[in-house]
Amino acid sequence: MNRINRFFWWCAGANIQILQKCPTDHAKYFGVGGTIVFTALMASFAGGYAFFTAFKSIIPSLFFGAFWGLLIFNLDRYIVSTIGKGDGTQKITKEEWKIAAPRLIMAVLLGFVISTPLELKIFETEIQTVVERLKIDKSEDLKDRDVSFNNEFDELNTRLSKVESDISDLTNNKKKLTENAGSYYEERKNELLIDSRQKESELNSIQNKVNSLHGYYIKAINDSLPSSIISSRKSSRNLQINSRNNLRSEKKQIDDQIIALTENKGEAIMNEQQKIDKQITLLITEKESLLDKKQQMEIIRTAKRTNYDNKVENYDGFAAHLEAMSILTSEKSAIFWAKWLLTLLFIFIEVAPVLFKLMAESGPYDDIMDRIKHESAVSEKEKISEINDRINTSIKISTEKNQNRLDAEILGNKALLHKIALAQAEIAELAIEKWKEEEIKKLNVGVNHIINGQAKETSSEAKV
Repeated sequence: MNRINRFFWWCAGANIQILQKCPTDHAKYFGVGGTIVFTALMASFAGGYAFFTAFKSIIPSLFFGAFWGLLIFNLDRYIVSTIGKGDGTQKITKEEWKIAAPRLIMAVLLGFVISTPLELKIFETEIQTVVERLKIDKSEDLKDRDVSFNNEFDELNTRLSKVESDISDLTNNKKKLTENAGSYYEERKNELLIDSRQKESELNSIQNKVNSLHGYYIKAINDSLPSSIISSRKSSRNLQINSRNNLRSEKKQIDDQIIALTENKGEAIMNEQQKIDKQITLLITEKESLLDKKQQMEIIRTAKRTNYDNKVENYDGFAAHLEAMSILTSEKSAIFWAKWLLTLLFIFIEVAPVLFKLMAESGPYDDIMDRIKHESAVSEKEKISEINDRINTSIKISTEKNQNRLDAEILGNKALLHKIALAQAEIAELAIEKWKEEEIKKLNVGVNHIINGQAKETSSEAKV
């Protein structure tokens, strides 16, 4: 039991050594840790089921489920460990909501992620029924999308039915012609007369149109209308004239058949029999060709539908179950509310540890942790202060050394400058003395020269 307690305390992010000294807080952190553990287990089941639904493989699903459970466990433990104890009261203040908001949002998202696969598993039977329905719908949709092939196949069946109907009609006509030629003669003659009258009616109608269009054409010429209008009216008239001529030709053929049938009944009946035989032969040939083509198209259609069915048969993954769940909730309100109740339940389970920590009153464990945190903070501040003092002292000593060195250099420079000044003064005095002596010498030489010159002049005057 002690190991289980320690494990759940560790899951709750508590300091086990300190928590052991606080018996009154054991149950609180045991409950928080248990919630985190069972949430991780549910996440493992959900992740494994989701993976199995997608990939249909047991061993990888077990590994993925374990990985997913550990991931959710680590996130939940981080969320609970990083949330503070709040203000130490059962009331959650506005500031506490602000601080816990990011972690609560994370917990809500995790609740949705965990609940979805488990909901799919809970409603698996109902979902599988909808999935089978979706398979049928998808198969029919794929088949309906092959429009050109389906149209061609429908046209072939329509033509085949028409050919079979024509063969049946011609066969009956031949039978009537053989069994009762007179009756056939009268029926055939009546049919031709009806066709002739119909062509006559159509011919009269189109002749009226020709006359009317011809009048419009002549009027356009007389009124000097634009050439485009004249050309258009002429074209419309000529089109109706062509139709009228075709009708005249068809009516003439019918009238000729009536005359031939009236003048030579026996020969007409024989010709009609030969004509029916030729038509039947042609239709039978066409029917055989159509049947061969239909058989080939049926083989192709069967292959295509088999391929479609194989593709649709694999439509049983995670996305298909999600789609089926969406259809179920939209069709049945009971499943809709049940799904959301389960989702809210998982969300509550996910956010419960955070809310419990915010609502929990302060206990001995919290007081000890506050003291340790305070001591640690103060200790670290003291260390920082000592480091700052050492740095400041080192800087001060270094500054004083530099200042002394600078002062000594300044004093030395002053003495040196003083000696240089004295030496320069001595040199200046010596230079002046030397200059003075040289100037005196020059002066003495000049004075002697002047005296000697005056003496020479005086001696010369005396001789004179």
